[in-house]
Amino acid sequence: MMEKLTLTGPADLLAYIPHLLGGTPTDSFVVLTATAGALGATLRVDAPMDAAPLGFAQTVTSLAAQDENATACYLIVYTDETGDDDRFPYAAHVAALGNELATARMPVRKVYLVTSTHWAAYGTTERNPLEQITDSNANATLTFMGSAATVDVYNPALLGKWVEPVQVPALTEEAVEQAQQEWDTALQTPGTPEKETARNLAAWFQVPHLRDMLMAETITTKNGSMLGLLRGKFDGRPDWKRVDRAEVLAFELMKVVPEGQRAPMLTLMGWLQWLKGSGTHAERYLKLAVEDVPHYRLAVLLREELVAIVHIAEVAKNPETAYTRPTS
Repeated sequence: MMEKLTLTGPADLLAYIPHLLGGTPTDSFVVLTATAGALGATLRVDAPMDAAPLGFAQTVTSLAAQDENATACYLIVYTDETGDDDRFPYAAHVAALGNELATARMPVRKVYLVTSTHWAAYGTTERNPLEQITDSNANATLTFMGSAATVDVYNPALLGKWVEPVQVPALTEEAVEQAQQEWDTALQTPGTPEKETARNLAAWFQVPHLRDMLMAETITTKNGSMLGLLRGKFDGRPDWKRVDRAEVLAFELMKVVPEGQRAPMLTLMGWLQWLKGSGTHAERYLKLAVEDVPHYRLAVLLREELVAIVHIAEVAKNPETAYTRPTS
């Protein structure tokens, strides 16, 4: 678990967000819920563009209100859009959101604007350099503790272009037992798996039943139905170190199979990112899965039922079970 971090000013608060989300947002509204003396959940949504202010504000507020303990919040607008006055981008949306959040009894304490060149208290003439954020005490502390603001194991440049497809195994009791054992061993064994081992694991993931079973067993929380687990319906705290290892393994498996067989691993990565509370990365991986295999059913299901409606996983809303970035 990450040690308690004290934020002493706006730059610390703004430095904290990329570590929570895995990168600095762009064209986004970010809502940080808060209770007395502590931050709560983090919600990132795309900038409203042409969305009606009231509808946008009501949608965002309904999502932020999923943190039932919140008594206040912070709003950060990430954009280079300036409109008529560069101090007030999306002014109508910010105003409507402030009203809706106040009505929901979680009033906005502060609104900040972050552009590609500066940050400021929203509506002021400030032009604070972005270096104040990167040089802040919070960013230094989080980096020292092992957190990284941009963590991404997926690098398409490393994927092979001339790789033989794996043979899809038959679904038997022996296959189920072997798949479970090999996946569990791989999750507990550091380093890069041997090519033959990686191809065997990739083959198991081509079988929908085995794929779902291995995905569910990744989090070591077996207290619900298979579909329920995939929808985030379970109790307890996942083994997040095991989850981090699974993401690394998923990408390694993608390296040893050709296009058309990578969708299962991309779906796994998207699902794990959703459990971590990162809808942005979840959407990215699930979209890539559907590009790899058009209409790939599980990726479509997860996008439509979980990510597209910005449903936050229960495990990500509870501070006792939510993901925290590794500290070593």
